[in-house]
Amino acid sequence: MRFWPASFALLLAFGLSLPVSADPTAAPTAIARSTLQFGIAGADNRVPADSGAWPWIAIGRLNREVGGHCTAALIGARQVLTAAHCLYNLSTRRWILPQEVHFVAGYQRGRYAAHTTAARFTIAPGYDPSHRTALTEMARDWAIIQLSEPLDVKPIPLTTRRLADIMAAAKSGEMNIAGYATDYGEQLMLDKGCELLGEATDVKLLVHRCDVTFGVSGAPLLLIEGGKAEIIGIHNAVAETDKGPIATAVPVSAFANSVSAALSLR
Repeated sequence: MRFWPASFALLLAFGLSLPVSADPTAAPTAIARSTLQFGIAGADNRVPADSGAWPWIAIGRLNREVGGHCTAALIGARQVLTAAHCLYNLSTRRWILPQEVHFVAGYQRGRYAAHTTAARFTIAPGYDPSHRTALTEMARDWAIIQLSEPLDVKPIPLTTRRLADIMAAAKSGEMNIAGYATDYGEQLMLDKGCELLGEATDVKLLVHRCDVTFGVSGAPLLLIEGGKAEIIGIHNAVAETDKGPIATAVPVSAFANSVSAALSLR
């Protein structure tokens, strides 16, 4: 099932949004939508998700006091999962301080289910943000955030399925992605039943063709069946190829052991 060549000839874009308001729970500044369609080909299949209902309530906007936002998913009472590059400040070439990162769960048009700051980060071992477009670094582009306080929101579990089973479920139209794209900063946007192309041949990266753009880095790829949801990967980049845009995600197998260790912490 590993069939997608990792030696992409492509232009990569990472999903950090443009700057947010000084209010850590506020939506980002509105930007002309025509400039933010990178990663969306043909019809825009995104629709609003109900941020008051599970699992969407467990997805939140990850706001940075230094500017910009990503998306993150609650995986434990005090743990969220996101893309590692979301925690790096390109201007200063330093990691952002945990207390400067805010997780706003279930944000929708000024309302949200819960909000707290980060206490510490677990970054993928060996991840080098200065070479984040290298395929080896993209495959390590994940981070676990330990929150300052527990949130009263049901977390989303990680999948325990093998790749072949994940591919079969995705072909049945069960794969979803939802994130806080900059062009819809007030609303969690969902692409339901989008396409999982497979896993790269040389590195652990899922390749998908969902409608994603800036701000969606860190968003979970979800399988949803019978009212149950599970995370199969974390979206981290969009690529333009000669066959149109594709996107990548770090699979659960890359960070499952680290998540187990993080969930044991209090």
